Amino acid sequence: MKRDLTLTIAIPSIAVLIFAAINLIPAYQTSELRVYDALLHVKPAIAEDPSILLLDIDDLAIAKVGTWPWSRDKMAEGLVLLSEFGAKKAVFDIVYEQDSPLAVNSDILKQSIPDSFQNQFKGITDNITGLFSALENGQISLADAKDYVSQLVGLTDQTRKQLLSDVDSIVQNNDNYLGDAARMFGNAYFTVNTVDLKNPVVTDERRQYAIDHFAVRNMKVINDSLVPNAADIIPAIPPIVTGARGAGFPRVVVDNDGVRRRIDLLYRYGKAYFPQLVFGPLLDLLKDPSVVVSPQIIVLQNAVLPGATSPTTIRIPLAPDGTMLINWPKKTFLNSFRHFSYYNLIYDVGLENDLIHNLRAMQQAGYFSVYQGSEPLLSRYNDAEKIKQTLFADPTDQERQQYREDRRIFFQNVGEFLNGTALQDILQQIDQVLATPGLAADQATYYKRLRNDVNTFFSSTEEVYKKLMDSRSTLAKELKDSFVIIGQTGTSTTDTGVNPFEKVYMNVGTHASIMNTILQRKFLDQAPWWIALIIAAAFSFGVSFAIHRMGGAASIVTGLGTTVLVLTGCALYFLLTGMYVNEITPTVSVLVSFVSLTVIKFLRVGREKTFLRNAFNHYLSSDVINEIVTNPDMLRLGGEKKLLTAMFTDIRGFSSISEAMDPQDLVRLLNRYLGEMSNLILKEHGTIDKYEGDAIISFFGAPLDVGNHALNACRAALEMKRAEALLNQEFTESKLSASPLLTRIGINTGEMVVGNMGTLNRMDYTIMGHNVNLAARLEGVNKQYGTWLLISEHAYATTERAFAVRRLDRVRVVGVKEPIRLFELIDEREKIDAATIELLRGFNAALNLFEEKRFADAEGAFREVSKKFPEDGPTKYYIERCEQFRKKPPADEWDGVFNLSSK
Repeated sequence: MKRDLTLTIAIPSIAVLIFAAINLIPAYQTSELRVYDALLHVKPAIAEDPSILLLDIDDLAIAKVGTWPWSRDKMAEGLVLLSEFGAKKAVFDIVYEQDSPLAVNSDILKQSIPDSFQNQFKGITDNITGLFSALENGQISLADAKDYVSQLVGLTDQTRKQLLSDVDSIVQNNDNYLGDAARMFGNAYFTVNTVDLKNPVVTDERRQYAIDHFAVRNMKVINDSLVPNAADIIPAIPPIVTGARGAGFPRVVVDNDGVRRRIDLLYRYGKAYFPQLVFGPLLDLLKDPSVVVSPQIIVLQNAVLPGATSPTTIRIPLAPDGTMLINWPKKTFLNSFRHFSYYNLIYDVGLENDLIHNLRAMQQAGYFSVYQGSEPLLSRYNDAEKIKQTLFADPTDQERQQYREDRRIFFQNVGEFLNGTALQDILQQIDQVLATPGLAADQATYYKRLRNDVNTFFSSTEEVYKKLMDSRSTLAKELKDSFVIIGQTGTSTTDTGVNPFEKVYMNVGTHASIMNTILQRKFLDQAPWWIALIIAAAFSFGVSFAIHRMGGAASIVTGLGTTVLVLTGCALYFLLTGMYVNEITPTVSVLVSFVSLTVIKFLRVGREKTFLRNAFNHYLSSDVINEIVTNPDMLRLGGEKKLLTAMFTDIRGFSSISEAMDPQDLVRLLNRYLGEMSNLILKEHGTIDKYEGDAIISFFGAPLDVGNHALNACRAALEMKRAEALLNQEFTESKLSASPLLTRIGINTGEMVVGNMGTLNRMDYTIMGHNVNLAARLEGVNKQYGTWLLISEHAYATTERAFAVRRLDRVRVVGVKEPIRLFELIDEREKIDAATIELLRGFNAALNLFEEKRFADAEGAFREVSKKFPEDGPTKYYIERCEQFRKKPPADEWDGVFNLSSK
């Protein structure tokens, strides 16, 4: 009794201590994160704030505008439009840390310069014409003309200087332009990167400006160690950032497994605290609340949510490492939040330029003479352009409103002009000229051509105007009151990452998800690891004492029930509260405790032979069990080298299948599958080493010698694939599994160590050695080749050509210098059909070309095979490999052998 009590206390104590230590191992921590990700898929999706707009520099924008990065005037013009159409904020997930080259101002080049040249030379021409006319009419003498010539020389020199000055104005500093546009908008935010090394390029003045203008002011930090520290900061360049409302760091946190689940909201540099890229503008949006940083929480006091009238307190929980867990939308990047291509802004600017160009041409042609408006048609446009220059320098809300109003009235006036009687009035004037008696033929031809040109010009201008109005309507709908986040999302970008829902996720969406998490106040949290340890200890000791006096069946029911209770309890707690408590530690601690005690109780029962027979009945054929029962010495510790055949099996994608199933159905499915497959292995005198989830590890040729064990193994493998088809039909009809179970199998023959391994108290009859590892690798390598049954040349050599196979690569295994050939096991020779023979012949011919390094010819041959057998996996694989080798041929000394370094 005392011994039983000792075990009851010792086993859960050991289990809990082991998992306390394991919690410190990164691989284990990653496993917990994967469980966390799985529960995120079950947790109800977070709502998406409709004000968030991702302004994507996408493939369309890059294709239309040109290779990224663009000149910064494009971003400046976009900000001007954001200002006009009432966007709330504009956050640039784009780094502007270096000056851009000077550019040409196309408006000045196309409009101002031609006008200046025309006006200046017209003045010179008029003066020269006037001088010669005065001389011709005798109004001045030749002697007096000398004074006028001197004046003309002075006028020409003055004109030259003016034209040079005008030409100098063509040069545009786009950095200044972007900063001016940001100042005009008033709510633009750029980057201030936090880095781990001192940057010698950044000046102290540049750093100080960022500290003075962009650090969070209204905040209190309980302890500086709660906020990560940066060695340096790199703000955007001064011409740009001086026009910004704020700036923040775009730095993200990546967990050990490469997945982005969390974010730092603040970084410290010296005594200044900088916000994450969207956290700064979000604080502005929330009316500058007080920020209090405490252990495990950031509190925003007196925050006013958009649309609210009274302040509230927002509590942002922090994980044990001080980061905020991001509550991602359960969607792909393009399907989450609102998206709008930046090209829409570029397109709008282009249409407006075209319209203004046409209107100026109309003005020069005198078409505005028929305009009946109360003010010159272009006056409001010109007024708005002057106001824009004022807004660039010293903006006010009143001027911003006047700018919008002037442009609204301008476009309204243009619409009235184009849709009114202007065209009819001009055409009527031309018709009156054409009706003039005695009009010369050449003049009539000219005015008829002019009539057609006017019609065409008005029509094209009306089309541009309509497109522009449609564009402006779209911009007004999308941009009004939007929180805009700007970033590159084209396929060429490398700014991607992995989140719990998508393997390739545009990182600009991370900022949208951060903002959305805080605005929705649907926070996630993570309990410290020791909380899970306390739960593990409580339930492990509880189940141990509970089953102490129970019988076998009751112990199993109680133990499994407690394990499921802990597992589902932690999961439900997370789904209901958002607090994740480590699942694996308490669940497996309880499971290990109850299983260990249950096994000990069974071992103490005095029915060793019955237990032995029942236990081995699942792993060995009946004749082998009889031999073991007759000769128990076979179970002694120790091993021997023997020529054996090892077979490894695994179900493709079983993790995904199991996640979608009820636990009880999963057990039924797995038991049915493993039972059928095990029976086929035993039928061929195989020994089942162990089960690893859905995987079966078995070997042939021990403990009893059989004839041709490789032949037996291959026959068993083929029977298993046939049985698999029948099982899948059964599972489909019974709706036990929504997806078919497809098994990959690897087989190898060679010398292996076989025997009982372990201790006197705990031993397994198993196999070891590199030939065992090779069989395991062959099972995994099926994925690479698109096959289901892979065998080594050693296994194939002893099957006496009883099977049809497909020759594949020669590979070299780690630790073995001599390469081996791989074969795909097809079927027994007498069972293959004509189509399979045709496939194998075509494939072998193509493989010969491949191994002769004639990759172009080999690719053509494989493609011919693929036309007839488009679903053939190995053919697809070799086509891809041929393409790679054509682009980048292997070294001349390559011997055609591929290294098999991992599964």
